[in-house]
Amino acid sequence: MACRIGITTDLEERKQHWQSSCRGFRNWTVIQCGLTKSAADAMEKRLADEQGCEAHPGGADNGQSNWCVYRFEHDGCS
Repeated sequence: MACRIGITTDLEERKQHWQSSCRGFRNWTVIQCGLTKSAADAMEKRLADEQGCEAHPGGADNGQSNWCVYRFEHDGCS
């Protein structure tokens, strides 16, 4: 079982993306919302390191201040 931590400002779009890209997608959890991009980036990195999950920090800051951190488990993503 693998896990992934990520950030987004559009939870539904991200969830749909990962559901269609990952086998055995399960245990989708929204950890926290209402974060700035930098706070979400920091939480993503910390949680990924602590939990041994995959994460790919980066991406553009779209100017929104409602970033969410999410986590899910899977059996492999393409």
